[in-house]
Amino acid sequence: MYKELNSYSFKKQLDLPENYEVTALLSFGHYNTERSVKILKDTLSNLGINYESKMLAGFMSNILEIRINTKIYWFVVAYGGSAFSEYVHLACVFGSQKNIHIGSCGGLNETISSASLIIPTYSYGDESTTRMYERNIIDNKHYPDGKLSTSLKQKINKSFSLYEGPIITIQAMLAETQEDVQKWSKDGYYGIEMETAILFAISNHFKVPSSALLWVSDNLIKGQVVGDAQHINERELRDKNKNEAFRVAASELLEE
Repeated sequence: MYKELNSYSFKKQLDLPENYEVTALLSFGHYNTERSVKILKDTLSNLGINYESKMLAGFMSNILEIRINTKIYWFVVAYGGSAFSEYVHLACVFGSQKNIHIGSCGGLNETISSASLIIPTYSYGDESTTRMYERNIIDNKHYPDGKLSTSLKQKINKSFSLYEGPIITIQAMLAETQEDVQKWSKDGYYGIEMETAILFAISNHFKVPSSALLWVSDNLIKGQVVGDAQHINERELRDKNKNEAFRVAASELLEE
C-alpha cells in the first residue's frame, strides 16, 4: 500500500520534478506558520546565508522550501502528529540526510527552570504514528541519533542552561491532568511535547539521523500553565532560548 510507494510515485502525485531531492528537514512544533517562517528567515539572514525560498502548494502548503545553491531544504511547522508524520515520511523518501526538530515543551523535572534547553535522550511515544514505523519497539521508546545530538550540543552557546534526558510525546494537551504530570515526572521524564517521538520513529525507520532541541515553556511540574502570570513574565526568556534553538538547528542543518 502507501508505505510501498517509492520516490518516483510520490513525485508524480505531487507534481514534483523527477530529480527533486531534499537535503535535510527542520521542523518546528508550533501553530503559526507565518510567524515561524519569519523567525527562520531572520535566523538565516543573521547567519549570512544566501538563499531562495517559497511555500509549496497543495498538500505541501505548510512546507517552506529553501534553496541554497543546488540544495533543497524543508522547513515544516507542525502542531502534533498525522500531517507532520507524512511530511517527515516524504522528506525521508526524497533523500533527507538529517532531520531536526525544535519546539517548546511542558516541564516535568523539578530541578529544571523555565525556558531551559533540553536535548532528548529518547522520547516515549505510544501513538499510531510511532507504532506504525517502529513496529518492533515494545517499550515505546524512540531514540535520536547520538552523533547528531552531540553535534547540536556542541553548537549551543555555553551561557544557556542545557539538560539531556528523556521526554514524552502526547497528542492530547488539553486532556492532561495533574495526576498525569506527577506520574510522568516520577517516571523520570524531563518534558512533554507533541512531535518528537514521531520524528525519531519515522527517521529511524528510514535510517535517517534525527535529533531535537527543545526549551521549557509551561513548567507544569511547578504548577505553571500557558497564559498565567509567570508564563507571561518569562516570554523574553523563552524567546531568547527559541532564537538560540533556531540558530543551532539551522547551523547544523546546513553543515556538510
